[in-house]
Amino acid sequence: MNYKRLLAIAALLFPLMVHSESILAIGIYGLLAATLAVSFNLIFGFTGQLSLFHAAAFGISAYTTAILVTRFQWGFWTAILPAIALVAVLAAIVGTICFRFKLREFYFAVVTMAFAELARLIIMNWNDVTNGTLGMTLVAKPSLGGMAIDSSVAWYYLALGLLAVTYLVCAKVVSSWIGRCLEAIRLNDALGESLGINVFAYKLLVFVLGSVLAGLAGSLYGFYTGFIEPNYLSITHSLDIVAMVLLGGIGSLFGPIIGAFVLIALPHVIDLGAEIRIMLYGGILIFVILAMPGGITGIRSRSKHAA
Repeated sequence: MNYKRLLAIAALLFPLMVHSESILAIGIYGLLAATLAVSFNLIFGFTGQLSLFHAAAFGISAYTTAILVTRFQWGFWTAILPAIALVAVLAAIVGTICFRFKLREFYFAVVTMAFAELARLIIMNWNDVTNGTLGMTLVAKPSLGGMAIDSSVAWYYLALGLLAVTYLVCAKVVSSWIGRCLEAIRLNDALGESLGINVFAYKLLVFVLGSVLAGLAGSLYGFYTGFIEPNYLSITHSLDIVAMVLLGGIGSLFGPIIGAFVLIALPHVIDLGAEIRIMLYGGILIFVILAMPGGITGIRSRSKHAA
């Protein structure tokens, strides 16, 4: 039995072994962050596009779901559908603009950051709808099979289910013929085009899919915490996601999950202020880039080759 199966079994049994609400909460935050990291890695790690729109997709979906539930009395699961549809449309617009102009690396990051910041400013200043900088308090809880999801254990398994779906979807994409096309695109766009690959279509597909998965995480996150605010869409949040992927390992589907849990758990293990935490994250990133370019999962790969 490989280590991934052991970790999957441990994840399923975790709520049965832990009876601390605070530890379960860290687990839930870690699972939702891991969903963000895995979906982001599909864009960053497998097409080479450093998107800073990911946090915006997360926040836009959270706000849309919250507005439909609180102001229009929609059911939570019904409200998710137009929320992720909106994210898909916006991601398609942003992606079309970027990929039509063949933006890459720094330029792609700057343009996606600009769109993300525009979305944040709209939400922050649209007081009548979003409550502006004060954010929105969410009292209602989603239900499943007629039972409200209001316990930590229920939220844990819901978040675990979302991560499992996200991982399986991304694994299916990467292992399919689409994944082989993405590998050629990541290495060289011109090479991909010379092989008859529709570079624009594949990049757009992955960008929209990754953004939609981030949107699902955003909808759940908002209702789990019971509060959403414009900083959900901030550049800082996007950089946190980048840090998770770099720490875990870009070339691995499983690596971002490890990176997410490390960075989510670290502030709880070591009591740090916000400024110190940012400095520590920065130091970790510098160390990983210089000494561990393959991230945590890269260490295991190198040790296997050495053996």
